[in-house]
Amino acid sequence: MSSLGSGGASAPNDGAFALPTSPECATGGVPSPPRNCVSGALACGSTLTGTTLGGDSAWDDTFYATEFCIPTGDHHSGAERVYTLTAPENTQVTIQLASDCVDLDLIALAWDYEGTCPTAKHLIPECEADSKKGGYGTIKIQSFAERRYLVAVDGKRGAVGPFTLSVACAPLRPLEERTAAPTKK
Repeated sequence: MSSLGSGGASAPNDGAFALPTSPECATGGVPSPPRNCVSGALACGSTLTGTTLGGDSAWDDTFYATEFCIPTGDHHSGAERVYTLTAPENTQVTIQLASDCVDLDLIALAWDYEGTCPTAKHLIPECEADSKKGGYGTIKIQSFAERRYLVAVDGKRGAVGPFTLSVACAPLRPLEERTAAPTKK
């Protein structure tokens, strides 16, 4: 995993930030070794490139369906890369995935990672996923209190390849504004 500077992307995004150009498809990137399911850490403002090649293969259709992340039948059978992310209090976190080379999916699970990743036997309090076709995805998380997440990149039918992840954070409106009754004019 390595940081990547700014650059253009061929896929549209929501304007939160520009996605860097994906790594070369021919090389597939240099695989980083899995470390007890987690390959590294993400933070607000971070961008990283990686590859699912050489990642763990612990999460599959059964896991995603059990945790209500992605419907059964998407055939997640290959290696995934998982990163930790701590969402700050009163923040909207936007995570974007880009892969020009292979159809990868983006998943975020609320999980207090302390060396062990969840299995289908665990109860996950929150799971968000973007499993659209095309290798691009966006997940938005609203964090009212600091919360830890695992962010995964996974391919369908054993697909592996390079990707770029970018994280942007913006403050949420204060609680008083979010809960105030609308005023009539």
